[in-house]
Amino acid sequence: MKRILAAVFVLAFATTASADAAATYASKCKMCHGAAGEGSAMAKAPIKGIAEAKVLKAINEGAGKMKPVKIDDAAAVAKFVAGLK
Repeated sequence: MKRILAAVFVLAFATTASADAAATYASKCKMCHGAAGEGSAMAKAPIKGIAEAKVLKAINEGAGKMKPVKIDDAAAVAKFVAGLK
């Protein structure tokens, strides 16, 4: 029973973290990188599918014309971006 409760808790937390990361992407990244990471006039190169570590580094340190971005849970956003298809 304890294992079931632990699994439910982990799943609920992961779903919330994923939803929070998606909301952060929508509010801080989408305007330049597109709704699905496909790129836009401002950021032409697609970001979907880029390795999580590379995305996290770009968020924290900047990359190309992109300046570093202050995001509370940058690791969750990087994981979200790396999972875009």
